[in-house]
Amino acid sequence: MNPVKVFSGIALIFLGFTLLLISQAEKAEVEYGGVVIIGPIPIVFGSSVSIITLVVLLAALLLILFSLRW
Repeated sequence: MNPVKVFSGIALIFLGFTLLLISQAEKAEVEYGGVVIIGPIPIVFGSSVSIITLVVLLAALLLILFSLRW
């Protein structure tokens, strides 16, 4: 792998996320959510119940995929 291409790809992904967040920040209804997986335990946070539900489902999917890998 070429390190310059890898760094460029990662930089473009972060730039895209940054532009997306900036464009959404101008609107009044910004919702956020996330999950931190420490070992087998997911820690879920979010700004609304619908986002938390979505993040819990995504965390469960990730845990299933990781458990099938091993």
